[in-house]
Amino acid sequence: MPAPIAVTGATGFIGSHLIRRLRDEGLPVRALVRSTGHAAELRALDCEVAVGDVRDRASLAGAFTGCSAVVHLVAILRERRGQTFDAINRQGVANAVGAAADAGVGRFVYLSALGAARHAPRYPRSKWAGEEAVRAGGVPFVIFRPSILLGAGGGAAAQFADITRFGLWYPLVLLIGARGLFRMLASLTPIVPVLGTGRYRSMPIALDDLLPAVRAALDRDDVLGQTYEIGGPEILTYDELVGRVARVLGLRRLLLHLPDPLAQRLVAAFALLPTPPITRDEADALLVDNLCDPAPAVRTFGLRLRPVEQALREALTPSGENT
Repeated sequence: MPAPIAVTGATGFIGSHLIRRLRDEGLPVRALVRSTGHAAELRALDCEVAVGDVRDRASLAGAFTGCSAVVHLVAILRERRGQTFDAINRQGVANAVGAAADAGVGRFVYLSALGAARHAPRYPRSKWAGEEAVRAGGVPFVIFRPSILLGAGGGAAAQFADITRFGLWYPLVLLIGARGLFRMLASLTPIVPVLGTGRYRSMPIALDDLLPAVRAALDRDDVLGQTYEIGGPEILTYDELVGRVARVLGLRRLLLHLPDPLAQRLVAAFALLPTPPITRDEADALLVDNLCDPAPAVRTFGLRLRPVEQALREALTPSGENT
């Protein structure tokens, strides 16, 4: 039997898609989880389950033993008590790659983020720090920097859908629920607030277009030591992206651009909520262009990138639950 592939963040949005893809190919998977809450679901896919926390290197010692590769997906977009960018996105990566080195793992595939850089806003800067830990970790590695990932079952597509669907009422949906009530109110006030100009650009990509590259990186020696930036085939402003989401959902929405001073005050006020619609760190990362040249990754891995609207339709309408 081939050695298993360890996947951290196994129950997350990306991890759940990746594990199903690997299992569909018959590849053995060892899923790393922080608790056994989802163990039955993972074992139903015939995965091994290992319990560990990336904040505790010792807890990872046995998780990677005997594995051929580690795909490291654990990351946070928002800081919470006990979970900081430094603890998870930097030190957590260092712990994971250190444990992989101790276990003699043959390669380490790390999902970073497009825009990761030393002088970037705090979130992408923390992902750059994670990259540095991987490069210094002593395990052959491949790093991917994907743009906004669109896929079924959550992630950015679901968030953009709710922002577009509920518009002005989105913060209250997060606070108290009552989606039916606020859906009705949104139909009467079809306005989506937008921070600043709405002209900041990104290159959303279908998660299913990224995963073939991640899969190939588990086998190919010619990609070791490389960092691949990858975005979708279209460059869209935030306004254009909301427009595409509205079209997929069959909605008509008006965009209300909030001047920077007002936008900053709102973001600061949102920090008082238990589940803010956007954090200061998210706003800082959102309000700058996040672009790349995907051609090297496309050529190297033979990728075929689907248009954004197709990716959104596949993400938001696989069943009635997201429509």
